Amino acid sequence: MKITLDLLSTTGVAAFAVLLGNWLVARVKLFRDFCIPAPVVSGLLVSIFLCILKVNRILTIVWSKQLMGWSMSLFFTAVGLGFTAKLLRQGGRLCINMAITSCILITLQDVVGVGLAKLMGVHPLIGVACGSAAMYGGVGTAGAFGPIFEKLGCDGATVIGVAAGTFGMVVASLFGGPAARYLIRRDHLKPLPEDAPAAVQEGKTEATPLSVKRMMNAFFILLLTGGLGVPVHALLKQIPYVEMPYFVGCLFAGVIVRNVMEARGQELYEDEMNTLEHMMLYLFISITLMTLDLTKLVSVAGPMLVILASEVVLAVLFGTYVAYYAYGKNYNAAVMVSGLVGVGLGAAPNAVANEKSVMDEFGWANVAWTLFPALSILIGNTYNPLFISFTQQFIAGL
Repeated sequence: MKITLDLLSTTGVAAFAVLLGNWLVARVKLFRDFCIPAPVVSGLLVSIFLCILKVNRILTIVWSKQLMGWSMSLFFTAVGLGFTAKLLRQGGRLCINMAITSCILITLQDVVGVGLAKLMGVHPLIGVACGSAAMYGGVGTAGAFGPIFEKLGCDGATVIGVAAGTFGMVVASLFGGPAARYLIRRDHLKPLPEDAPAAVQEGKTEATPLSVKRMMNAFFILLLTGGLGVPVHALLKQIPYVEMPYFVGCLFAGVIVRNVMEARGQELYEDEMNTLEHMMLYLFISITLMTLDLTKLVSVAGPMLVILASEVVLAVLFGTYVAYYAYGKNYNAAVMVSGLVGVGLGAAPNAVANEKSVMDEFGWANVAWTLFPALSILIGNTYNPLFISFTQQFIAGL
């Protein structure tokens, strides 16, 4: 039996998954100890349940795809609205180190993937499809390069890449939080006062009373800014050899609007925007994971599983023993490691979900939260497709 859900029905199921995840995390200490995000817990449970129904030909659900893109775009719009020039200056050399470590990880992912593919006697481009294309790039990048790899002689590259990207989305939030937790406990790290948001640093400890007018203004500013992301994305698409996702336009629009408003001394509605940001994050993570077609992972067998397992080990070890020290060997650095594992194995939402989960357990890391997701996305979505584009012909001939 097949059921097709419209936008409202899909939203209802996603909301149920978020509430279920919150309920489970509040009652299962293991999830809290290992910083597993609530929507990841419930999203995977729903996905596994639906996979069992599909395999046994009991039920197949066709979801509305509108909610995923909408919530993701608005989430990154909200992230951009928290990105100030002051914070970028505060990052300084850290921003350079973030960029360098992201580029090194992307390169290593393909070196490991191609090397293992050659050792196991499969087409070397499968190593790229299961490497940076699917890991740091995610399902979208893997799907985009799949047909190109197939023209270069790598049969089934699209299916393999999408399946690998799906695998990455699943494991990214299972390893990022524990990696940060290990570093925090090992080095006895604690957040500093300057790690808190501006409102907390200014001594504002009381909860902000709910104001319908302020929440409405914040929501409409968010929607307006997200809409401005459309022409910004259209401009970014004109950059040759670079595949910029839709939400990057929204991210840039948020950065522009935030800094213009700040320069003009306008109200920023930071508390309300922070609430909306987390709502969109949880909604997006929930809908992304619960709609994963886990049956596609069946196609990632044998050599592919070896490559993917190696990529997981690489990302965790690189984050823990290289990136952590490059980021400053402090609490913010540990939180950023969880983000790097998230984006390095899955996608940007995995990075922010990991960071949010770690901060919920140990405390705020404002630089990591505001700087890392935006910068890692920009660097990854610029360097990764360029690196693949310039090396694919050479790799295909190995």
